[in-house]
Amino acid sequence: MSALILHHYWQSPFAHKIRLALGLIGASWTSVEIPRIPPKPFLIPLTAGYRRTPVLQHGADVFCDTQNIARAIGELTDDYRLIPRSKSGQILTFTDWIDGTVFNLAVRVILTSAMDKAPPEFIRDRAGLYFGSKWTADGLKDQLSGVILQLGAHLKSIDRGLSGSGGFATRALSYADISIACIAWFIRGRWEHGPIFLKQFPNIERIEREVHEQTIECYDNLTGEAALAIAHDSLSRSSKGAQSRIGCSVHEGMRVSIKPQAETSDPSVIGQLRYLDDVRVSIDHNAPEVGHVVVHLPIAGYQIQPCE
Repeated sequence: MSALILHHYWQSPFAHKIRLALGLIGASWTSVEIPRIPPKPFLIPLTAGYRRTPVLQHGADVFCDTQNIARAIGELTDDYRLIPRSKSGQILTFTDWIDGTVFNLAVRVILTSAMDKAPPEFIRDRAGLYFGSKWTADGLKDQLSGVILQLGAHLKSIDRGLSGSGGFATRALSYADISIACIAWFIRGRWEHGPIFLKQFPNIERIEREVHEQTIECYDNLTGEAALAIAHDSLSRSSKGAQSRIGCSVHEGMRVSIKPQAETSDPSVIGQLRYLDDVRVSIDHNAPEVGHVVVHLPIAGYQIQPCE
């Protein structure tokens, strides 16, 4: 069994992205399948409340958020082909834009188009995550044409930035290309007009095809209970220490709350601040099911503040 344990469900676009990332470098991993919507009884004790998919577990270290997981894969495998150090800034800036602006437009198109077809509880859950508390079905439908135009404009910019061969930032395929392939996979599979819509972007379709052709899935299966037991019986390997920041009031050992910056129904992740650097924040978390674990999140896109 691989030490890299991926908590995911198969339909998740962000989980698909991480599966592609692991497959592109030929890394073996262990699959723990979780529910699409709450409750998630074998995930929440591990993550201190983080509920999104996927989550990567390595013993008692728990990595949340796709960008953060992609960086962690390089660190844990000592294989930096996904995000070469010389191109890390370019790749991570580009993929952050894909995960935010482009994906949010795509999910808006897909959820709005499925509004009258998908299970109501699924629509309510995902709309709360991505649109906040003030969304209405009529409002989303009224804006659909404009959102499709915006999505097409962004995809055309990506398509024009790709040549007839090689990847986005490097000659070999990288995490940037996985992000392109994943957004195309999501649109193609979840929107009835997706396959026709994507024909406008031949270079994106090429990247989508090449990424999927070059990935190798090598995984075992594990139950959620067994994954929690592994965390309980393991010790974190992560560092301690919070680098001081001008004007920043949080420090090592402080109880902090971490939540996505955007308006969302996500709960806060709460724990003792263990580590803080330029890109990552880590907290100590204790729960009966897992004992002591360390939960790692990115700083970008998240609000970190002291608990009152």
